[in-house]
Amino acid sequence: MKHIILTITILLLAPLAALHADEAVLLAKIRRETLAYADALRVPGKPLGWYFDRPGKTNAPSLYASCDVAHMRVVMGEDLQKTLTPAQRRAWTDHINSFARPDGTYGPARINHSPQHANGMVIGALGVLGGKQKHSVRLYDAFDSVEKIGPWLETVDWRKQWGGSHLFWGGMHCFSMSRRCTDVWRKAVFDWLDANLDPQTGWWRKGVVHAGPFEPLGGGAHIWPIYQHHGHRFPYPERMIDSIFALQKPDGSWLNYGNYMELDALYGLAYMSSLAPRHRREDVLDAARRHGRGLVAQWPAFLASKPDLHVLLGAVGAFGLLQQLLPETFVDDVRWTDIFSDARLYQTRQVEQTQAVP
Repeated sequence: MKHIILTITILLLAPLAALHADEAVLLAKIRRETLAYADALRVPGKPLGWYFDRPGKTNAPSLYASCDVAHMRVVMGEDLQKTLTPAQRRAWTDHINSFARPDGTYGPARINHSPQHANGMVIGALGVLGGKQKHSVRLYDAFDSVEKIGPWLETVDWRKQWGGSHLFWGGMHCFSMSRRCTDVWRKAVFDWLDANLDPQTGWWRKGVVHAGPFEPLGGGAHIWPIYQHHGHRFPYPERMIDSIFALQKPDGSWLNYGNYMELDALYGLAYMSSLAPRHRREDVLDAARRHGRGLVAQWPAFLASKPDLHVLLGAVGAFGLLQQLLPETFVDDVRWTDIFSDARLYQTRQVEQTQAVP
């Protein structure tokens, strides 16, 4: 029995040892496995773009699954407007728009996710497919003027901002890319956000006691993209890097491997390091290496656990960020991205309907 346990332990640790020795991780293999997993969830007899959420859950096609696969393929380096035919892209777009409601929202949304979050997922998918939303989006009306910004941001639950920030990501951030948005509006949002940062930690919101240690990380990851995509410098990148380090566990994970919190942490390290490249650079790379070892080691078990496609998207994004941080270790002949930094997933201007709302 001792010999069996020892053998199993050696096999489990082998990928960790290989990565520790800087052996390349071939992301093309991860990409093939991901695409095969998604392809197995296509709805039989339907055009490309129709997917079930996960193995065993085949009662109805899913809005999120359809968006998730479009996001994943782009994150893994694909240009869908080149690899798909116009008919395929049109069919995929039509399927997504079959979930549209007259007020411009899409549903049903994923459990525990808001109409704003669904809006963000739809904008990302339609943008890379070259499609348009079916209706004008009315949810922007709640914060579309300078006078409405502060009162709306006060409604976000900053104690539980991991989920609360979904409203910002799929709402204010997506609106910031709209034809309807103005420079004056964007400045007012940045003024509020900057003023409500804690200069000691880099977290939102100053003076708030968070409901848990990971709440501000999950919250920050959904707000940082508005800074990144509009070139507005985040004020405290060094403090943010320090705060992310403080949450990493000895095994290299933050909350759990395969959880979106891992993606959020890696995105924070990649983005904040781009603003403060000399701040604890070796520590940043070490944190990425330690996380990479664990992610590579658990990848087969993760797929075997039958994750839904939205969870799989988070893990794919983590690999994309590892390639950005450690390009000589996580290699592919295409450049991987992630769901936060890739501007192709935030093409509100291109996908929105501009006709007057009745």
